[in-house]
Amino acid sequence: MDFNLRTRIIRRREEIFDFYYCTIGDKIRRTRLDLNMTQEALAKGICSNTYISKIENNKIAVNKEHLFLLMEKMGIQTDRIGFPEKMVESLERAIEYFYFKDLEAYEELYQDLQQYEFGILIYVVRLGYFVLTEDLDNARVIYDDMYRYLNSLEDYGFATFLIFGGFYNVAINDFQTARMILESVKDKLRNDEILYSLYGYLEFIVYGQLHLFNQSRDGLDKAKTLFFNYSNCRRLTESMVYTNIFRLYEGRKEEISFHKEHLTYLNDSQKNYYLILLALSSDNPVFYFSQLIPDGRYYLSGLYYLAKHHLSKNELDKYESVKDTINDNHYSMRSIIDYGNLLKLSEGEKDWYYRDYLINIVLPYLRDNQNIYFHNLVTKRVQEILSENKKYKDAQRLGEKHQEFVKGLQLEKKITLH
Repeated sequence: MDFNLRTRIIRRREEIFDFYYCTIGDKIRRTRLDLNMTQEALAKGICSNTYISKIENNKIAVNKEHLFLLMEKMGIQTDRIGFPEKMVESLERAIEYFYFKDLEAYEELYQDLQQYEFGILIYVVRLGYFVLTEDLDNARVIYDDMYRYLNSLEDYGFATFLIFGGFYNVAINDFQTARMILESVKDKLRNDEILYSLYGYLEFIVYGQLHLFNQSRDGLDKAKTLFFNYSNCRRLTESMVYTNIFRLYEGRKEEISFHKEHLTYLNDSQKNYYLILLALSSDNPVFYFSQLIPDGRYYLSGLYYLAKHHLSKNELDKYESVKDTINDNHYSMRSIIDYGNLLKLSEGEKDWYYRDYLINIVLPYLRDNQNIYFHNLVTKRVQEILSENKKYKDAQRLGEKHQEFVKGLQLEKKITLH
């Protein structure tokens, strides 16, 4: 490595360490206040009152000798504090594991960091772990809380938080926010190959879900080269699945090539969503529906479409069996849409009740989840019901509302995060 480059890298890491040593002042201040200790009492025999004030206000980086003495005086165990050297190294490992979708290695890192009570980068690492393991409840807590501490992150930590946060927003179907994050992070990557590849991959997914397919493909181009260079099989396979999903969105189902082994690299929600899309475009949907994961999101949605398929084939015993499974799982899965009731409303002469449920419950749910593809499918079904009853203007207006929804999602919005 070029000597000057190596020197710059070392200096940059030292600057990062100094930055995070400054943030330890917040822990010192909070602990001192909890102990009802004055700055004078804490400083006595160790340093000056002014020095304590500067540390607590993050104006200087405390040196280790003074830090250990202060911690000892306040009864803080040194093994509970995440020191910058350890935390930066942990963040670098977290980025690598997230990039390769290495759940086993990330789990080991997560457990290793459980002992630490303080260290801002710990929370960034945990956010990535929760997103990767699809623990969205815990991810949301950290993601929301982190916004109060963004000024405690330097560019590298901040960029990593934004990348992990972007994937979190993808997981909760908030593609607009993920897109705004992309705009905020692109100038903060500092030529980091892996972060830049994750940025491109996030761009690929976000723009694809927003049906901005040219921009989506540009994002994939940024990511794939490094995926290949690093032999990142998990992300390469996942990208093939997303490519198939976006082709289905575009109506290019003749270009789809399904490989069951690809499901191995997907989480349960991704599997279910992918299988539903494949089933709806297939002449043999039962093959795909039979592989749904009961614990994954979209499971009830898949069962709903499976029941509709059985009903269309007049397979009434199978239809009733699937409907019973839906009803048995409705409350335990806390589904906003009552798919059992929706099936009941779609039976017989209940088209108007069915239409109202689709308009008042299903379409708003799909708008909240920013799902253009299924919003379009449901809109078309309601339009069919309206047209069959000669409500042509209502059908036209509903189509216009769908277009307004799509345009609203695709409209670029600006946000300032730092």
